[in-house]
Amino acid sequence: MRLLVIMGLFASLFGGGCKPSAQPPQSAPQQPQMSQRLADIAFLALDHGINSIQDGAGPLIPFVISEQPDGKRKLSRYMADRLEESVAQARLAVSQLPSDVTAYAIAYDGYITIEGTKYDAILVEASERGRPRAVVLAQRYVPKTEHQSFQRVGNAALLREEESRLR
Repeated sequence: MRLLVIMGLFASLFGGGCKPSAQPPQSAPQQPQMSQRLADIAFLALDHGINSIQDGAGPLIPFVISEQPDGKRKLSRYMADRLEESVAQARLAVSQLPSDVTAYAIAYDGYITIEGTKYDAILVEASERGRPRAVVLAQRYVPKTEHQSFQRVGNAALLREEESRLR
């Protein structure tokens, strides 16, 4: 179900329709296929990221969720003086994961811009062993303030693919 939501959101964000067609146009962006394992770990990271910040207590500390062949998962947080350094530490840690790790997700707080409007967002990069490309997902939100409660904005969206950090 989440795969269909991701595909529909990707299409709606980048100008495509949500109706399937028998022959996609040649210029249409190719939508990545996600296994259930990859979708599960990516959305687990998105949900954990959102749950970690919705009380307004502070920014999200970047984290990595890694998964073993038996399905056990490990969560590790990465904290440095600057957010960029924390994310770099998380990415480096993923590139050094043992060969028995089957999947990973890196989650961090950031911004995305859609049609000229800048949004706070939880971003997640996720991939699995044997997959050359990672997916990058985002969940927009409005942070909690003294005068406003925390709000998710829309649904999670697929932003792009990039090189997987699992070797």
